[in-house]
Parts: sequence; C-alpha cells; structure tokens
Amino acid sequence: MFRALVCATCLLGVGCAGHGQDAHMPGDALGTFHVTAQLQSDTCQAAFLGVTNPWQFDVELSRKDSAIYWLNGSEAIPGDIAADGTSFSFESGVEVTVVAPRGSVAGCVVDRADSANGQLSSASDDVSGFSSTLGFGYQEAANSDCGPWVGTGDGFAALPCSVNFAASADRTKAPAPE
Repeated sequence: MFRALVCATCLLGVGCAGHGQDAHMPGDALGTFHVTAQLQSDTCQAAFLGVTNPWQFDVELSRKDSAIYWLNGSEAIPGDIAADGTSFSFESGVEVTVVAPRGSVAGCVVDRADSANGQLSSASDDVSGFSSTLGFGYQEAANSDCGPWVGTGDGFAALPCSVNFAASADRTKAPAPE
C-alpha cells in the first residue's frame, strides 16, 4: 500500500502539452534514474504502508527553465530548481482513504504531504545522478476519525506521523538525442 500511496503523489502532477512537446515529458529530458532510498525515520510504524528499506524505484526527470519534473509514467510532478542550477525541491499532497466512511461511521482519511529536496550532479542537461531526501507526512483529515486505527498493530503508531528517506540515484538511460 505504501508504494501505491507514493505513486498517488504522481497523480497530482501537471501534464504539459505544446507544439512538439510530449504531454508526459515537459521540457528537456534528463534521463531515467534508478533510485535507492534508505529509511531514515518512520514514526508511523504502520505495517499496511509497506515501508521497505532500502526502497528502490525508477523515475524520469526533465527540466524547463527553473522547473524540474518528476515523471512516473503517468504524470509530471512539477518542482523548482534553485538559482545554482542543481538544487531542487518538490512538494505535493494527496488525500488517502485508509478506511472508507460507512453510514454514520466517519472512516479514516489522512492528508499526505510529500516533499523532496535534492541536488542534481550537474547544472547542464547531462545529469548523471542526484541525491535527495524524500518525506511523507500523514495527518488526519478534517471530518475523519482515525482513532480506531491509531496505536494499534493494524494502524498507525501515531498521527500525525512521517516516513523519511535519504536517496541517491544514478542515470540508467540517457535521454534520446533530438
């Protein structure tokens, strides 16, 4: 479920369509990267999140001007590149239904805030890798009742809570020449 929750981050991204532009690849492609993320902290301790250590996945990156895009194959999550051309950050969020409301029972819905801060290996389009922190914060959504799923073996150790990783990535596929 954790992987599904993380992938849900990508659903908040913005596609970009334009003349000669791939709607799923805005800007200039930087390549495909294999990411290995080491767990730094997990205050959620929620088994259903499926937190793994290390966590490995592939991601594509592109950039346009001072924007960077994290592409999962479905959507492009927009982020910012700092004036130094290598420091980047992303922020997004999603509402996650842990237990659906039923009749007069509110269910458990959490707001998940996702963030990444990192450093590209180069300010040019020839990026061989990057390092970053990845954070996922969870808090009970308004009009929700997660009480029955907090402090139990089947739910969260506490809410609010967070899961944080330190990640490094190497480019496994260079962008296709134009």
